[in-house]
This record gives sequence, C-alpha cells and structure tokens, in this order.
Amino acid sequence: GLTDNLAYLTVRAMRLGFDIFSGYKVQLRLGTLDERAVLTRCIFLETVAGVPGFAAGMIRHLHSLRKMERDHGWIHTLIEEAENERMHLMTFLQLRHPGPFFRGSVILTQLVFTAAFSLAYVVSPHFCHRFVGYLEEQAVVTYSDILQKMDEGKLPMWSRLPAPEIGAKYWKLEEG
Repeated sequence: GLTDNLAYLTVRAMRLGFDIFSGYKVQLRLGTLDERAVLTRCIFLETVAGVPGFAAGMIRHLHSLRKMERDHGWIHTLIEEAENERMHLMTFLQLRHPGPFFRGSVILTQLVFTAAFSLAYVVSPHFCHRFVGYLEEQAVVTYSDILQKMDEGKLPMWSRLPAPEIGAKYWKLEEG
C-alpha cells in the first residue's frame, strides 16, 4: 500500500543521501574503500539505528501511561532492540574513537532524526514499523557487502581481527 511504498522510498532516499554525503559511492567506484571508511560508516549508522526502538518505546510507554493500560511487551521489545543497536555501536567503538567533528555530526543527526521519527511514530506507527523493516534490510545489505569485501581480501586488517571483547561477551561468542 501507500504507507509501505512511502516507507520504502524514505529509506532509499536516506540511503542515497548518506551514501553520497559520506563519500561511500565515490570510494566504491574508485576502489579506495578501506577499513577506516567502513568503520566510520558503521559507527555513524549505529548511532542512528538505536533511535527508532528507543523513540517508539518511549512513545508507547507514554501512551500506556495515559491510557492506564498494559502494553503487552511491546515497550520492552522496542527498548531491547535499541539496546542491541547500541551494543553494535559499543563494539565498533572498540576499534575506533571518533573525534569532535564526527561526534557533533552525530548529535545533529540524532536531534533531527529523533524528532522526525518521533513525530512520524505519533502520526503513523505502521509507517514507522515498515520504515524500520526497510532500514534493517539496508543494514543487511551493508553488512553483507562488508563480509563479501572481507572474503575478497579487500579489508585485510579485519580478516584476522578477533571480535572485540565487549561484543563477544554481549553476543556470547565462543573463542576462536
């Protein structure tokens, strides 16, 4: 339907804008994409990926309080998803510590995105859930591309890098 198409087009437009703004498309074409650029991209994306679950959880929490009714687990599920995205970020931060300009960009992006997503969630939770579904689909595309580049030897430093300790503990990974 219309809501689904609008959510899809919104994610595609955001992806295209971010790919251009971050230089990702140019680096791909020139073959200059390296571990640092990929890590910067992942860190930035994860600072945004944690917003929808938290914003939706907060809005549902407030709605539950106003209605004085149970939420039947949605709040917990949404906040848990936000926490999972935050742990992705914490794991990437073990590999790189962004500087003040990057952090400022994150703050500005979070302000704009949190406000826009929260407003959209109040207006149409259905749109937002579809939006997040398409956003997660793009995350799969991004991370699959990273894994392919690792397999092709285009990200050699990552091929032999062990998982950061914080990630290994959180996701209960076995050693090796």
